[in-house]
Amino acid sequence: MHAARRACSTIGFVVCVAAAIAFAPDRALSMTHARLAIEACGCDPAALAAFHQEIASADTVAEAQALAVPPLELARSALARARWLAPGSASLEEKEHQLRAGELAIASAPTPGAVAGAFAVAATGKPVLADLQIGTPSACAYSGLEIVAIVLGFILGVIPGIILLIILC
Repeated sequence: MHAARRACSTIGFVVCVAAAIAFAPDRALSMTHARLAIEACGCDPAALAAFHQEIASADTVAEAQALAVPPLELARSALARARWLAPGSASLEEKEHQLRAGELAIASAPTPGAVAGAFAVAATGKPVLADLQIGTPSACAYSGLEIVAIVLGFILGVIPGIILLIILC
């Protein structure tokens, strides 16, 4: 049931973004904050904090790593696909390197708490998730290519999509 609901949320997000681009491209491509994306996909930025807590409370380092790495890989994959569409985007390449560095830090983390910390740094650029500005007015201005990367991230999963909302902000 949970997977079906997540698929519906992702599909709904993609349909909303596609419709926004088709019928109001100037508005869709000049989003000044993440609120539209969050409301459209029905996801809650607190999902990232809950996922972070799940990683930190894993029983073993291997279990924490198994939880933390796949969303980062998927977010990095979405960035790589967006860069394929428009080669030469330095900002997307920089964020792709940030996610790769996070994966490497997670691989060498000695405790589940350290894995969670490395995940937070990779996903947000900060060691804690408390200061996130998602959904606040004028917090972000996404380029058209960044919107494409975010949509690809949400197609791959809610957590990778939220990660991209944050790191591309």
